Amino acid sequence: MEKQQITVGYVELTQDESDRLFEEVKKDKNIENYSELQGLMDDFDSIIIEPEARPLDEILEGEDTPNAREQGGTRYIEVFNKLEDDNRYRFKSSNQE
Repeated sequence: MEKQQITVGYVELTQDESDRLFEEVKKDKNIENYSELQGLMDDFDSIIIEPEARPLDEILEGEDTPNAREQGGTRYIEVFNKLEDDNRYRFKSSNQE
């Protein structure tokens, strides 16, 4: 089976992200290759979910902390059907910067 990078909406996924999406969708939609996945993704769109930056004191519930912002978090990509109510797929983004 030949792998390929998948495009969902305006987002071109990396090869790792395409592989993660393929594994998720394969279980649900009984697809066998990346060409079938790309055909299915023509009806889907995607959004990038950024990590939420909050003050550390909110996270640590008022403990004595410096007045700093939380660093890090995990960025996700969520893929959803733009035409009908269907499964949503969320997976970790390769780009965490």
